Amino acid sequence: MPKQTAFPLPDSQPDRLTEFPVFLRVEDRFAVIVGNGEEALNKSRLLSESCIEQHVIADDPEPVLQDWISKSGITHIKAKFFPEMLDGAALVFAATGDEHADTTVVAAARERNIPANAVDRPHLCDFYTPALVNRAPIAIAIGSSGSGPVLTQILRSRIETMLPPSTGSLARLARLYRNAVDRLVPR
Repeated sequence: MPKQTAFPLPDSQPDRLTEFPVFLRVEDRFAVIVGNGEEALNKSRLLSESCIEQHVIADDPEPVLQDWISKSGITHIKAKFFPEMLDGAALVFAATGDEHADTTVVAAARERNIPANAVDRPHLCDFYTPALVNRAPIAIAIGSSGSGPVLTQILRSRIETMLPPSTGSLARLARLYRNAVDRLVPR
């Protein structure tokens, strides 16, 4: 007889991912963030951990977003959104705080075959931004298909304590010896 638990367990069959985790090359590319407030600010801060250029479309940015844009050297487009503003973007983030506006931004991105993310609207997302442990060039992304953002943040915190900031330096050193190691150590 199977062991009883205090709460029902989901089917024991292993799940298959509904998203495929990838690391997208973003050098010499740009992302568009549409929004005036904290949601746009948070996405911009996250993107700032990479070398992707940012275009923030904010017709009336909140002071904290305006300050961030000014200090970060991010391209600020102070205008109402229109679809052509997305042309050439690698990624689009709808961060308006308004479902109708976010839907409009996502639709415009999809018309251009640009992956889009709508903050806190998983039903509109082509991709999710994971919890990130950044020890560049080492990066660990933790995702939950949008179902458990608090859990992913807890896991991120635990992993961060396991990996000292010097992990990135170690990875850069390993890069210098990669060819020699490949020759000496069989796979």
